Amino acid sequence: MSRDDTEGVGFPFDDGGCFGCSSSNPDGLHLRFHPEEKQVRGTYSVPDRFHGAPGIAHGGIIATILDEYSCAAAVFLGGKRVVTGELSVRYEGPCPVEKPLEIRAWISDESHPKYWVVDAEIRSGSERVVRSSGKFFPQDVEQPVP
Repeated sequence: MSRDDTEGVGFPFDDGGCFGCSSSNPDGLHLRFHPEEKQVRGTYSVPDRFHGAPGIAHGGIIATILDEYSCAAAVFLGGKRVVTGELSVRYEGPCPVEKPLEIRAWISDESHPKYWVVDAEIRSGSERVVRSSGKFFPQDVEQPVP
C-alpha cells in the first residue's frame, strides 16, 4: 500500500466497500481525510500499479481522488452526504506515482438550491498539477454526518 496518510479519518458512515475510501476494499485507494475549518486535506502516493504512462498516475485514478476529496469536503464541511453530478478535471502537469501528492478540497458555492460546487486541487511539491470543480447533490439520509 502506498498511502502516506495513515492518520486522518474516513467517512463517519458505512462506506459500502468504496474503491476510493473504504479500508475494507483490498483493491481500493484507502484514502483518509483531514478536515479543517474551510477545507479537507490529505496526502497520498499513487501506487505504481495505477500508472498510465510509465511513472505517471493514470488520469482516471487522479479524477477518483479528486471526486473522493470533494465528497469529503461536503460531508465534513457541509454536514451532508452527496452524490457527484458533474466533475470537471483540468490536468496541468503530470502526477508522479510513488511520490507524495498533497490534496485539498473545499466548498466554493452553496447558493444553488439543488447542488453545491466543490473545488479541489492536487499539488506535487510546490506545483499544482491538477484541479477540479464539480457539482455535488446533497442527499437527505438517515445516517448523521458531522
